[in-house]
Amino acid sequence: MFNFNASRWTRAQAMKVNKFDLTTSMPEIGTNFPIMRDDLWLWDTWPLRDINGNPVSFKGWNVIFSLVADRNIPWNDRHSHARIGYFYSKDGKSWVYGGHLLQESANTRTAEWSGGTIMAPGSRNQVETFFTSTLFDKNGVREAVAAVTKGRIYADSEGVWFKGFDQSTDLFQADGLFYQNYAENNLWNFRDPHVFINPEDGETYALFEANVATVRGEDDIGEDEIGPVPANTVVPKDANLCSASIGIARCLSPDRTEWELLPPLLTAFGVNDQMERPHVIFQNGLTYLFTISHDSTYADGLTGSDGLYGFVSENGIFGPYEPLNGSGLVLGGPASQPTEAYAHYIMNNGLVESFINEIIDPKSGKVIAGGSLAPTVRVELQGHETFATEVFDYGYIPASYAWPVWPFPDRRK
Repeated sequence: MFNFNASRWTRAQAMKVNKFDLTTSMPEIGTNFPIMRDDLWLWDTWPLRDINGNPVSFKGWNVIFSLVADRNIPWNDRHSHARIGYFYSKDGKSWVYGGHLLQESANTRTAEWSGGTIMAPGSRNQVETFFTSTLFDKNGVREAVAAVTKGRIYADSEGVWFKGFDQSTDLFQADGLFYQNYAENNLWNFRDPHVFINPEDGETYALFEANVATVRGEDDIGEDEIGPVPANTVVPKDANLCSASIGIARCLSPDRTEWELLPPLLTAFGVNDQMERPHVIFQNGLTYLFTISHDSTYADGLTGSDGLYGFVSENGIFGPYEPLNGSGLVLGGPASQPTEAYAHYIMNNGLVESFINEIIDPKSGKVIAGGSLAPTVRVELQGHETFATEVFDYGYIPASYAWPVWPFPDRRK
């Protein structure tokens, strides 16, 4: 039905999701979880890293970036107020808030949504943040554009600070051909650029969340999207309202400001409507493609876990892909707290960080908003299977190595 040959996450595969499998479950988070900042909501988080995906420290400091908003804003309204904040720490878990990364002039739209931050290859302290520049109107998200803003990082014995980040460059946006745009669906998704170098060809690419380019609700779900389901399985009519995809773009310039859209790597038409924050790990000759999704965004007739999903390719970044563990689920909320954590991000060292989303109080049944970092979990990748094996402290996000720098002034000017 589409004019490209992407891998498909099928309904049959999604039916295999097992919410009770302890090898794919987060530890249960109680109601007395620690709060990093009592004045800020904090959610989607990522480390300062190199372009190959390795978290790096700078002059002895670990650095992370998070979407933040004031805690006086209702939890469910935070997205339209999102800014990118940064934190630094010596031990990778005792985080100090440094403030907003972008200056007010940098984003020409309403909010700053997720992306990733890299040390520019070959530089001593140049930093590039790829993010989603988002414009809201009364109907929701009117514009969502992958953008980049650049600056420099500095540090001394007291902490970390940044300069620059006073302007941004739009990189690419939904085209209505490969990726659904606002005109095709006012509930569209297009966000979360993740930039990396593909070791196979040495080229730079960006992954991102999107939807298949189709007018919402007008196309039927085909046999390729359904897969080998049991006899008499009914596919609800409204399942075609869900059309998530993981997109990819190729970089055309050395400064990473010119890009071209390529057809999507993976689609979930009739399965799920969101595959957020896609990212990739290359290990043992395999390509692991990760994303996050909600139970609430599954198509009618399906159910799943809030958490990390993954797919594996034996033939490089362009696939084909098969779902890890048969279903795609890598790390979800425990059955007792299915929405406790979200925005999982797995690093090259196998550590998975996420934020505390919503905890259900077992005594009152009330929902407690989190807005802070969850315990970090180690996930082992073994071919086409994964195993959650170890639990660390809340917000433990250590660097893999120290970024090489040459002597330069430490003075704050």
